[in-house]
Amino acid sequence: MKIYGGPGTAVMAPAAILEEIGIGYDWISMDMEAGAARDPEYLKLNSKGRVPVLIDDGFLLTESAAICLHLAEKFPQAGLLPAPGTRERARAYEWMLFLSNTLQPTLMDWFHPDWVHADPAAHAAIQAQAGERLLRHFDHIDATLAGRGKPYCLGAAVSVADFYVHMLARWSRHQKRPAYAWPAIKRLTDAMKTRPSVIRMMARQGIEEAAMA
Repeated sequence: MKIYGGPGTAVMAPAAILEEIGIGYDWISMDMEAGAARDPEYLKLNSKGRVPVLIDDGFLLTESAAICLHLAEKFPQAGLLPAPGTRERARAYEWMLFLSNTLQPTLMDWFHPDWVHADPAAHAAIQAQAGERLLRHFDHIDATLAGRGKPYCLGAAVSVADFYVHMLARWSRHQKRPAYAWPAIKRLTDAMKTRPSVIRMMARQGIEEAAMA
């Protein structure tokens, strides 16, 4: 296994899952601020110019959520997905699609309003609107978690979705009201921070514990 990505980017969840599975992998750290994702050699791997990229025995896969699901399905012994065809499995898909299709793009709008509109005069409004949507998304996640009375997305057991929540919650840490301000989300992310796989991923990517507040 080989995985490409910048420290703290969308490579966090799949890298933590690789650690959770316990399989050896090569971590290719990329300097995103220096434009590594636009490097011609990298674009040969992923013409979208995004991270991460996983190479699994010659099979190249992009998109963080897709990589997470691929790894969880390939290594069922890790127990990160319920059995195929069950309602619990469908619930895991529901979580992953909401996180990757709704929450993650909203975070990206907040971080990069210039990707939405080229006019700098529009950026403050775009970021403000994204911020309001984030509050609603975090409300939804927190209420869903609290309503189930269990610490993780699918209940008492860790699943692939919890690694994704941990990653996206960390991305919100510099906002006026980060995801950690919601009690059920904080309970989940606090539990994830203590997992040896997450600790190893953070250390390997050089992400300081203090930055996880």
